[in-house]
Amino acid sequence: MKNIGKTIRLLRIQKGWEQVKFAKKLNLSNPAVSKIETGVTTIITLSRLNQIASVFNLTTVQLLAQHVLPQGNKGKAKEQDKCAEISKKIRQREEEIMQIQTKIIQLYEELYKKDTV
Repeated sequence: MKNIGKTIRLLRIQKGWEQVKFAKKLNLSNPAVSKIETGVTTIITLSRLNQIASVFNLTTVQLLAQHVLPQGNKGKAKEQDKCAEISKKIRQREEEIMQIQTKIIQLYEELYKKDTV
């Protein structure tokens, strides 16, 4: 989990946020955020990852995908292209999921209306 901590730290720095401000956004103490960023806290719950991703306006999958990019320059452009392509596919799938969820809600409401009549 050290890699994800580094990624979180880099994203925070890119946003220009001090660690204290970031901690407040997460409703955590500054030492807790420090432990996450440095990898001292090795267990981050899914709900915490969701919360962190949300603060950065990312999905959890996008947040997790951030830390698998190579750090060297060699092949970086190809990896970024792949990442952009994957991100596009993820957004498409998220849209499809939202449409399906909307349809399920509509069908449920139709079914519920029939049962109450």
